[in-house]
Amino acid sequence: MTMHPIDRRGFLRDAALAGAALALPALGRAQDYPNKPVKLNVGFSAGGLTDVLARLTATSLGDKLGQPVIIENKTGAAGNLATEFVAKAPADGYNLLFSSVGQIVVSPHTYTGMRVNPQADVSHISMIGEGDLILTVNALVPAQTIQEFIALVKKNPEKMFYADSGAGGNLHLYMEYFTMLAGLNMTGVHYRGTAQLMPDFIGNQVQMSLNAYPAIEPYIQQGKLRALMVVGRQREAKLPNVPTCAEVGLKPLEVCTNWFGLHGPKGLPEPLRQKLRDAVVEALKTDAMKSGLAMQSIRPVGDTSAAFTMRIASDFEAFAKVAKAANIQVS
Repeated sequence: MTMHPIDRRGFLRDAALAGAALALPALGRAQDYPNKPVKLNVGFSAGGLTDVLARLTATSLGDKLGQPVIIENKTGAAGNLATEFVAKAPADGYNLLFSSVGQIVVSPHTYTGMRVNPQADVSHISMIGEGDLILTVNALVPAQTIQEFIALVKKNPEKMFYADSGAGGNLHLYMEYFTMLAGLNMTGVHYRGTAQLMPDFIGNQVQMSLNAYPAIEPYIQQGKLRALMVVGRQREAKLPNVPTCAEVGLKPLEVCTNWFGLHGPKGLPEPLRQKLRDAVVEALKTDAMKSGLAMQSIRPVGDTSAAFTMRIASDFEAFAKVAKAANIQVS
């Protein structure tokens, strides 16, 4: 059927009015939001790096939003309980998730009991910050460089051990990726956090570990640990002589960084998501956020929701392949 010009104009007008009517409730919510405190859910216990960064973010974000942002620690299952809670929360912006990389792009491939898909079941607002990781050995290991350590392991297959802070977590997967790329036969020993693994690591029950720099800085300064390589895209300012993975021929490991992000429930209206992202960008400009992140060797990011979503999709795909190849399965 041919539509007459006046009918076409009427149709387009009605469609535009209908679209505007649908958008008005979301815009209204964004203008009024927030009119009460916002909860920032953290999947890890107080005092850890994720919690420290979440509290830093909550203070500056609350200042920009004009309402308190309150930390809720929902611990368990490597952060997955907090992810599940936010995924199922009302999409009104009053329950947000402060994530670490493992919750979003590693756990779905390593934990068999996941009840939500973090890639698809939460709204991705912005990456807060990103940091690199340091591959270290204890002082009793004779290797002075990463090349020497690789040669040492190859001469002693199945006799060398690495430690990580939790089976199925991002550091477990990253270490498996390292051993795969370097062609090493090492056994992983899984602890319940960095503090728990440190006595065995220093005592040489395990020879290598991968951690964020602030967690191991005092041990490096005391000469108990030796840094061999930065897993990430740039050298650590406090370890200027330690090469990156790309500089020693292990460039694929660059994807294995330590990032943290802000998310909302699935279906979070775009105006609310944009308002929260704008608040993140403004919060990251504050001296408190700049200095706080720098103390933890984290670079501020504040990217768009689209860019953060694309990064998550890329990491999700890459780590799915690693988890499958390494056969990492945690129930």
